[in-house]
Amino acid sequence: MNHLITGGAGFIGCNLAHTLLSRGGPVTIFDNLSRPLTSLNLEWLRQQYGERLRFIQGDIRDFEVMRSVVPGHDVVYHLAGQVAVTTSVLDPRSDFEINATGTLNVLEAARLAEKPPIVFFASTNKVYGGMETVAITEQPTRYTYRDSTAWDPRDAAA
Repeated sequence: MNHLITGGAGFIGCNLAHTLLSRGGPVTIFDNLSRPLTSLNLEWLRQQYGERLRFIQGDIRDFEVMRSVVPGHDVVYHLAGQVAVTTSVLDPRSDFEINATGTLNVLEAARLAEKPPIVFFASTNKVYGGMETVAITEQPTRYTYRDSTAWDPRDAAA
C-alpha cells in the first residue's frame, strides 16, 4: 500500500510514518514544517529510511496542491492541523482555514481522485478540553464514557 500522511512531520505523523516504513511500505509525508522541531522528525525518518520516504513541503489550504498530491495513494492519514488553542484565539481565521478548509481540501482531493483512497482522520483532545472529570470505562473492545446515555448501535446487536 502507498501511504500519504498530511502533517507527517509532527509527533503523531512521524511515529505513524516510522511504523508504516518499518513494515516495508512506501510513505509520502506532506507537511508545511511550520511547527518547531518538525524538521528534526523528518530528518530522523530520512536517516532511517532514505528513499522509501518521500517528502513534499506544502500547505493543506492549497487545493490544487492537494489535488496533485493525493492521487496514487491507497490510504491518506489526515493529521495536519493547527492545534494550538492560543493561536486559535489570536488568529481564528487562520485556525479555521487550516483546520476546516484544509480538511475539506484533503477530502475533496480524495473524492476527485481517479481511484479514491481510504481517508483516516485524527483529531486532537484540544477539541474537548482536558476532560479530567469524565469517567472512562474499559469494555472488551473499546472505551466508553461511564456516565454517558448516548446510544451506541453496537449495543443493539447484543
